[in-house]
Amino acid sequence: MMKKDKVKKPKRMFSWMNPKLEVRETGKYGKGIFAKEEIKKGAMLIVMGGYILTIEDDNNLKGIVADKPIEISDYFFFGPRKASDLDLMPQHYINHSCDPNVGFKGQVFMVAIKNIKKNDEIFYDYAMVMNPDERSNSYFKMDCECGSKKCRKVITEDDWEIPQLQKKYNGYFQYFLQEKINKFKNKKNNNKNLNYKLKQHPLDKK
Repeated sequence: MMKKDKVKKPKRMFSWMNPKLEVRETGKYGKGIFAKEEIKKGAMLIVMGGYILTIEDDNNLKGIVADKPIEISDYFFFGPRKASDLDLMPQHYINHSCDPNVGFKGQVFMVAIKNIKKNDEIFYDYAMVMNPDERSNSYFKMDCECGSKKCRKVITEDDWEIPQLQKKYNGYFQYFLQEKINKFKNKKNNNKNLNYKLKQHPLDKK
């Protein structure tokens, strides 16, 4: 009886990463993702995947995975459950910079927001994705040493509210944050229009 050749199962991946990218040691802060060749602005870099975690799940994570989940709404995260999941979700190796070359499109896509040179590390700004929540057991705050001329020195979960960053990253925030920003802008514009109309057509004084 002939033996059947064993079919090697492909490695399961939660996420997709552009083949022009690879994970390397940074020599400064653990692993990061680097360009193996030039990448043009607008190119798809990562299609994020992972376990869908609630805030309660996030609160219960321990060790190296505790600060890895990426917010995709006010209620849910993409993230690992254990350290061995990280290699299947390369988005978690992308580090922060106050002068990033990566942004978000929708909830799962990460794109190049400027041309990226060969051997450049890719970064996104944590302001694009982090939002404080009173249900969370922690509040993210860190001293930044990204080395950029635009470095904010201290990074917090509230940074997405900074007007200059809203303008700079418009269209590249995580979807749920971009929606918050758009609603606030629309409300502000509506109030301006209302005030203008009242000035043009003042209400009768009684």
